[in-house]
Amino acid sequence: MPTNNWIRFLRNYGPIPTNDNMYDETIQRALARLKMQPIELPAQHLAWLVDNFRSEECQSIILTGTAGDGKTYHCRRVWLELGGTIEDWNGGEKIQRLSLGSRQLIVVKDLSELRSDESKPLIEQMAWDVADPNSPRVYLMAANHGQLLEKMKTAGSDKTTSALVEVVENLLVVGRSGNSAIKLDLRDLSRSAAAVMIDQVIDAVTLHPGWDGCADCPALNGATCPIRENRERLVGTHDKGLFRRRLCNLVEASEQNGGHFTIRQVLSLVTNIILGHPDARDGLMACTDVVELAAAGTAERASPYRNVFGGNLKPSRAERTEPFRKLNLFGIGSETSNKVDNLLVYGADDPALVETYRTLVQTDQVYGETPAYKRAQQSYLEGDDPSAVARFLGLLRGQRQRLFFTISDELADTLDLWDLTVFRYAGLYLETSRALAEKRALPRQVMPMLVRGLNRVFTGMLIQNQDELVLASSGSQSQSRTSPLLEEFVSVARRAGEEVALLGDGDGDMKLVVRLARDDPPEVTLQLSTTRFEFLGRVAEGALPTSFSLECHEDLLAFKARLLSAVERRRFLDGDDRSDGIVLKFIDLNSDGRASSRSVTVRL
Repeated sequence: MPTNNWIRFLRNYGPIPTNDNMYDETIQRALARLKMQPIELPAQHLAWLVDNFRSEECQSIILTGTAGDGKTYHCRRVWLELGGTIEDWNGGEKIQRLSLGSRQLIVVKDLSELRSDESKPLIEQMAWDVADPNSPRVYLMAANHGQLLEKMKTAGSDKTTSALVEVVENLLVVGRSGNSAIKLDLRDLSRSAAAVMIDQVIDAVTLHPGWDGCADCPALNGATCPIRENRERLVGTHDKGLFRRRLCNLVEASEQNGGHFTIRQVLSLVTNIILGHPDARDGLMACTDVVELAAAGTAERASPYRNVFGGNLKPSRAERTEPFRKLNLFGIGSETSNKVDNLLVYGADDPALVETYRTLVQTDQVYGETPAYKRAQQSYLEGDDPSAVARFLGLLRGQRQRLFFTISDELADTLDLWDLTVFRYAGLYLETSRALAEKRALPRQVMPMLVRGLNRVFTGMLIQNQDELVLASSGSQSQSRTSPLLEEFVSVARRAGEEVALLGDGDGDMKLVVRLARDDPPEVTLQLSTTRFEFLGRVAEGALPTSFSLECHEDLLAFKARLLSAVERRRFLDGDDRSDGIVLKFIDLNSDGRASSRSVTVRL
């Protein structure tokens, strides 16, 4: 059986139990053993790092992040770009030294690997060097978040070392050193957007020269090889990149929810998509598996759309393995809609659905309407086999996953694409985020939806106001579920210093900003994650707040409390005198569901 060494090497990056993909050094040894060209991964800071160390005014750099963010990879690439050799790098030394003209570059591969007796003198020397503008030494240091400050603080308590620790803390927290005399900068690789990086990783893997070894493979005699099929689907030749765009959408939505993807996790995900099969060793196919799987008629179980969620792994292993745990939070496969299930179950026989069924299911003979799926569908509909229901429902889950990645953009609204996920408003969230980043007009429905959701949380009533915020209380600033007393109407459109707006930071993060005054306006902000956006969308359409997320409800009540405090401050600054009485404004609902106020004066 012919084998391609590239496939053997690629398995090292997958979710294998030995965790060989955890270590850059292990990968380098595998490359040398198999005589493979390395994968050129995205290194977004490489050019800046190289330019810095070649400059006459260069400064020392710390690369930090979580395990797998590519810190050691960046260090190795810098080392090679500046004239170091791969033989020296792979020599096993934890600290490498390279001559840069009159300076010496000291590269620390991983600070956490150093014993305290090794890290202490290194950090103390570094503290003196970064404070000395004429120092002959500069540093490139890789360190995990958890280890960086711990190692720094245990190095020493003298004035110079303490100044270094303070600068590192400032760089980590606020992004500025606060001490111009210390020539040190820091880059946190965990802040890199994986949604951008994943496209580059897919290209690096799927377009690698190693695939040339598959060109003349005689193993299948013209039959479909699931490895090559999955690779072609990721390349996007036939779907114009739809599969990878939807994958990027999921990663981006997950990151906006706090689910960070490291470069190592993205590599593992891409590898699993291509090689995944539940019957292969470790759940990852090798060339020797392909013929056996084809003969057994189970090649369709290598579906890349299931592999995205670790469907080729045992459930307990997928739940413990990143990034599948994050992606499975979307519930794709379990979540569905009547439109999609009617299409998958009855589409072949329903005249109203048959054309869409042919486009989305029948045309995919590899992972769509396969013989196994057709048999299970018929048995389910005819009810002649008691076990047919469980078998068909298992296949139905895989088809829902496939449809999420294959429903065209033209049919996405018709079939309610994001109803296949827990986050039905994630598509609108991403569209809004991109509009903010590109400084385009927001989708028309987004602000009315958010304001209506906020008003229903703030009042505990199903009010329809969407052009103004209705700030209400129960007579105090307590977090009461129902608030019948109106404190203030705040205009959404800019008027007299009041405004409710959405702002983006250019990295995809989105926040809601409420301004309450004309001059020196106090701003009250709420960070909008994917979950909070979904919560407001669900509440706007009529869901009870606590039925979706008690945590989100509490967060928004805390936001309301901050708004009420800002309103109270504004009244004080305006000289609002209530010495002769208090005016209570009760909220009344009109016939159209809009809130209005009814005033009652209480004399003191």
